[in-house]
Amino acid sequence: MKEQLALLVKLQTLDLKRQKDKDLLKDFPEKISIAEKPLADARSEIEAARAQLEQLSQVRKESELALQMIEEKIVKLKLRLTELKTNKEYHAHLQEIAAARKSKSETEDRLLNAMEGMDQLKTEIAEKQAKLAEDEAAFSSVKKEMQDEMDQVASEAAAVEAEWEATSEKISKSLLSSYQRLFKSCKGLAVVPVNGQTCTGCHFSLPPQLIAEVKMQSKVLTCGYCHRILYIKPTEV
Repeated sequence: MKEQLALLVKLQTLDLKRQKDKDLLKDFPEKISIAEKPLADARSEIEAARAQLEQLSQVRKESELALQMIEEKIVKLKLRLTELKTNKEYHAHLQEIAAARKSKSETEDRLLNAMEGMDQLKTEIAEKQAKLAEDEAAFSSVKKEMQDEMDQVASEAAAVEAEWEATSEKISKSLLSSYQRLFKSCKGLAVVPVNGQTCTGCHFSLPPQLIAEVKMQSKVLTCGYCHRILYIKPTEV
């Protein structure tokens, strides 16, 4: 039974390592996603700026076309001045020309604002793209380090899994089944050493007779309070 207890202690160590490796591998995609989020945000900002640039480009085209039409209209209105016969018609025509000139001025302002906005956005996009390229290069290096680390964890996990299988085969099926139930219900601590007069699983004092029997290691004994399997460390036997 001494050998079986030693195998259980070893199996528990392997199980804890398996659990840790599983958690690390499970969390890896999320860690990559968190590390990459600033890049995704930067790409979104660039796309938003490009969309805004496209809108301003459309405003520029429309303004240039409108300005051309207004200028042609003003020329035609001026040519018609000589054809007018009454002061009333002449005055009304001048007002129409003035309105066209006002519209021209507003259109020129809109065109100028669009062009200035485009220049500003182009500069902003270029700066963001340069910064993004730097950040992507840095992230690529970090991602490779993380991937190498995870590959190492996966390799170790495979070795631990093989050792777990080999160890579990040496334990009696009934004892292994009891251990696995305890490992699950006791949150990874199914086999615990006795420390003096105390169970290190629940920290309750144990009866002297039980401690004496545990030291004999002739059979599997459990704590009467937490039901964990008890053992004595080799140096304390």
